[in-house]
Amino acid sequence: MALFTFLNGLKVSRIADFWQLEDHDIPESPGVYFLVAKPSVHFIYPINRSPIFYIGQARSLDQRLREHINYSRHVRDDCREPSKPLYWPRYEYAGEHGARYCYIRTWSGRTPKALEDIVLALFARRYHSFPVANGAGAWNRIKKEFNSV
Repeated sequence: MALFTFLNGLKVSRIADFWQLEDHDIPESPGVYFLVAKPSVHFIYPINRSPIFYIGQARSLDQRLREHINYSRHVRDDCREPSKPLYWPRYEYAGEHGARYCYIRTWSGRTPKALEDIVLALFARRYHSFPVANGAGAWNRIKKEFNSV
């Protein structure tokens, strides 16, 4: 997939419709996942554009993606909880820009956090930024990975 050329050959699942998540067979295994806007939406990064708006990691891809769907639907359907008028950016972007997802499963004892560091560093190297819905707090975590990729 041209969208993921920055991953240097890491095997990514096919992109699927986030809103149809309940119908999908998502592995319980650990890995890294991508939240991707609908095909007509691209975010402008310092270098180039991409529909990827969030990269996360999980011990269980199935469980983590299912956690995301609830708040994303609140935004999409404009029925936020009264005590939470603003949700995390990943939910706001998913609800407002449509959402698709895909994932990379970990391998050979690699932790999801270590794989996420690598993937974020590769994304940052390609676009000179983190995805728009990721927090800036991971910069310190990926310095070593960014310099080695």
